[in-house]
Amino acid sequence: MESLDLSHNNLSDEIPNQLVELNTLEVFSVAYNNLSGSIPKPKVQFGTFIGSCYKRNPFLCGPLPYKSCSKTDSSSIVSTASDDDEEDSWVDTYVFRVSFLVSYAVMLFTTLCVLYINSYWRTTWFSFVGECITACRYSTIGNFLTYHICR
Repeated sequence: MESLDLSHNNLSDEIPNQLVELNTLEVFSVAYNNLSGSIPKPKVQFGTFIGSCYKRNPFLCGPLPYKSCSKTDSSSIVSTASDDDEEDSWVDTYVFRVSFLVSYAVMLFTTLCVLYINSYWRTTWFSFVGECITACRYSTIGNFLTYHICR
C-alpha cells in the first residue's frame, strides 16, 4: 500500500500502532477527524509525514501536532480547538451573508435600471409576468375544480 487518506471521515479512537509497519506508505492523512490519544512513534517511512497529516483532530497529541500528551494540557487543547471552529464558523457565516446580500442588491438594482431605461424590455417583462399570473390562476382553479369534482 502506497497511499492511505482517511481524512474527513469522522473517525474516532486512536491511530493503530500497526500502521508504523507499512514501509511502502508514501501518502498518509487522517486530518479532520475525531481521533484521540498519541500519534504512534515514527519509524522509517512513517516518520516522514508532517503535521498537516493530523490537522483538526482536537484530542490527538504528540510531537507532530505540537501538543503535549499530559493530562493537564488536554482541557486546553479541546477548548482551543472548539474556539477555532466557532470563530471560523462565525466568520464564514458572516462573509456568506454579506456577500449574498451585496450580490442580491446589485442584481436587483441592475434589473430595475435596465427595465427603467429600456421601455421595450419593460413592456415585455410585465407581459410575461401577467401571463405567468394568469397561467397560475387557471392552473389553481383547474386543480381546485378537479379535486372537488373527482372527490
